[in-house]
Order: sequence, then C-alpha cells, then structure tokens
Amino acid sequence: MTSEFARSGWNASATVAVMIAFGCVLSLPAQVHRKPDAPADVEELCSITFDKDTLRPARVENSASSCLREAAARLKTGPRKKLVLVGVKDPARDHELTGAGSDREEEDATGFDVRLEDLSAYRAVNTKWYLVHYLNADPMRILPTTDETYFAQSVTLYLVPASADFNHNFLGTTKTNEKSCTITPCYSPDEETLTAQRRPRILAGAVDGSPTEIEAEKRELAALQQHRQKPIDMDGSAGEAALTPLPPSPTPEHPATVSIIPQ
Repeated sequence: MTSEFARSGWNASATVAVMIAFGCVLSLPAQVHRKPDAPADVEELCSITFDKDTLRPARVENSASSCLREAAARLKTGPRKKLVLVGVKDPARDHELTGAGSDREEEDATGFDVRLEDLSAYRAVNTKWYLVHYLNADPMRILPTTDETYFAQSVTLYLVPASADFNHNFLGTTKTNEKSCTITPCYSPDEETLTAQRRPRILAGAVDGSPTEIEAEKRELAALQQHRQKPIDMDGSAGEAALTPLPPSPTPEHPATVSIIPQ
C-alpha cells in the first residue's frame, strides 16, 4: 500500500494537508454566519429575536421586554455611554413577502409587507422607537444599524463609548437612516429613510403567538388587503350615483331634439 501511494506521488503529509484545507472550506460558512465578538471597549448587553411573528417580521416581539428594559436602564445610569442596535436578517428563514404591494417602491409603514432588503433596518428602527416611546430612552444616544456579515433574526444591543456618532459606532456596522433624524451628525436629506412601524406597549405576561394576538393580526391584515383591493374611483363619484351624461352634440344629419340650455 505504501509503495502504491509513493508511486502515485502521494504521501501522508500531503494527505493531511488536503484534509485540513478541505475542512477549512467546509467550516467557512459557519464562520461567516457567526456573530462577531464585540471590541474591547464595547459591551454586548443582550439580543431580542424576531422569529415568532410571521405576519410582521420586523415587529418588536413581546419576548423583548426584559432586554429592552435592561438596555434603557443601563443607558440612563451610564451618561457617558451610547446604545448601538444591530439589526440582522436570515434569508433562509425570512422570506420575501408576495401579494398586494410586494412590488412597491415606497417603504412599508404597516409592517405587513416589509421588503427583505429592508428587514434588518426596520428591526433596528422599530427597536429604537420602542425604547424611546415606552421606556423614555434618549433618542440622541441610540444608533440603529445593520450587519450583513452574519445571518440571524435579531437585534443585538451594545453599550459603546459616548464618542460614537452616526459615522463611527465602534462596531463597524452600517448606519440606518430613520425618519426623522435624531442622531448627530445627521445624514444627507436625499438619502433613503425608514419610518418606524409602531406597536402597542408590551403588557406583563404577554405571550408571542397567542391565539388572541394572531387573530387580531389576521383581522388587521385582512382589513389592509381589502382597502388595497377597493375599485379605483374613476369618475370621482365615490360610489354615489353618477351624473346624467350630456346628450350627443348635434350634427346636420341629427339635429338637437332636447335643449341643454336652462329655461
């Protein structure tokens, strides 16, 4: 056996080298899709997931409550810190929606028809909106960003030094332009912006995916779809009786038989 390997140009060390190289190739996707470690001057607080609400995949879920409260409290007790939100999507689990409005060019304000390309950014701005409106966090100290280097259905919250700004967040993540701009420096007004998709305050004991919550979402989605499918009001009558059309214009062969001039 040894002589046969020798004649063919193979040896044990070459075989080991090939196996190591092959193993590196196989492990590469796992490394690419793993969340990077935080830098030394950055503290990772917690993460919230977006894997239960299939109708509104960017909606802050009920399970996020404890993490968001912790982040808001840490921000208030650490005046020399800022909060960076890193939104991430997973193309294997987050699917492009189809149906009415899926081919639109404008942003989705409802949360029911988020383009896959915008999903990470919406998760970040929606998280910031909840922190600001329900937990009284300072919007000037919260930077929503996205990261395309790994896949997940989450937003991770980090505490960073107070010197972080719109163009430098200590994590190397991509800025997200929220409407309206609350961070410094602001972005160019001609850049695309996203409006947060609001949700009610999370109630104590609220469970994601409860029958009551799912039914309410289905009713809301059905009402939205019905509104989109209403016939276009071509004559401006808004469903009322149309005006009586005028008689045709008279011609020498067909003179007028009815006067249209008021008597």
